[in-house]
Order: sequence, then C-alpha cells, then structure tokens
Amino acid sequence: MARETLIIYGNGQIARMLLHFARSQFDVVAFTVDRSVRQEAEIETVPVIPFEDIADHFSPNAHQMIIAVGYREMNALRARKHAEGRAKGYCFTNYIHPSVVWHPNLIAGENNVILDHVAIHPYTRLGNSNFVCSNTSIGHGCTIGDHCWINSGVSIGGETRIGDACFLGINAAIGDNIVMGDRCYIGANTLISRSTQADEVYISAGGELFPLRSHAFLQFISPPTP
Repeated sequence: MARETLIIYGNGQIARMLLHFARSQFDVVAFTVDRSVRQEAEIETVPVIPFEDIADHFSPNAHQMIIAVGYREMNALRARKHAEGRAKGYCFTNYIHPSVVWHPNLIAGENNVILDHVAIHPYTRLGNSNFVCSNTSIGHGCTIGDHCWINSGVSIGGETRIGDACFLGINAAIGDNIVMGDRCYIGANTLISRSTQADEVYISAGGELFPLRSHAFLQFISPPTP
C-alpha cells in the first residue's frame, strides 16, 4: 500500500529533524523554502525546491505539506507559510509520533507536529500549526490555540487555555485553569500560576555559580563516613 507523500517547508535544524521522524509514516518527496533562503539543492538526498516553484514540481492535488520552522517572529513565520501553502492549494497534515496516545475525544486542527512521548489528556483541543516537543504533558480539557511552540518537558495543568502564537520554554510549568494571552513568551523552567495578558514575557532566574569546584562540592554535601 502506497504511503502518503509529504513536502516539508523548511531547510533548518527543525526541518532536518522532522525528516527523520516523518519518514516512518510518510514518503517525504521534497523540502521547500523561499528562493531567497534556499542554500542547497538537496538535504540527505531529498530535493530542496523553491517555494515559488513547488506546485510545478509536486502537485497540490497529490501531495500534502507541513511547516517545520521554529518560533521566529513569535511564531508568525510558521503561521504565514501555513497560509501561503494553503493559498497554493496544498492540504496540510499532522505528524503525531506513534508513542502518543490519541484519545477518541481529542481534537486537533492541521499542520501540527507532536513529537515522541507527549502526553495529551482527554478532552483537549489543539488548533493549527502547533509544534509540541518531546516529553511534554498537556492536562485534561486544555485548549491550545494556533501557531504555538511548546518545548520539551513543559507541563500544562488541566482546563488551561493557551492563546495563539505562545512560546513555552523547556520545563516551563503552567498551572491548571489558567488563561494565557496570545503571543506570551514563557522562559525555560518558569512557573505560571496566574492568568496572563497578551504579549507578556515571564522569565525565571538562571542557575547561580556556586563558589566550590565540583569535587569539593561533592565532598561538602556527602554524608559523614560512619
């Protein structure tokens, strides 16, 4: 049985990473990017076609597309290319890793990427063009808007609403029953315990340098020898 064919928009690290995930489910026939940023003719034997010409090489009637770029411009680049791909007539698919348990009452739009070992609890809704990285937990009854970037290790409590185009950094924790405004930037390891307004930034302090070297520190914290 022939597999569905897929075009990946992007030529950076995210697109190259997705290639290795997506190959298990799709026949990846091409990368595509705007001609102005096309740097090479192929990536790992897969051709890179200028976005302006992609429909001449791979018909929208026979190929699906997915956008694999990062959170540049607070996710606006991914949103814009999704809209431009649709304007060319392409249908967009989702990539959902086989390790993800997809409950019957989960609802998702299109152009979502959900990587390995993501837990999405029942009654959750995802919009379009979200990128959810490995080992994330999304609680029951959550609503995730469009074009969000949710990094590895993020934990989102139940019944929380995440607005459009938000960025959640590595190991961020979002409490339950939170309403997060659009385009919020939540830094790595940051706890959000109250609702936010649009365009806000929350960053936790980084680790502090301890005055001992590592071997001395281990001796310092080791229990005394009986």
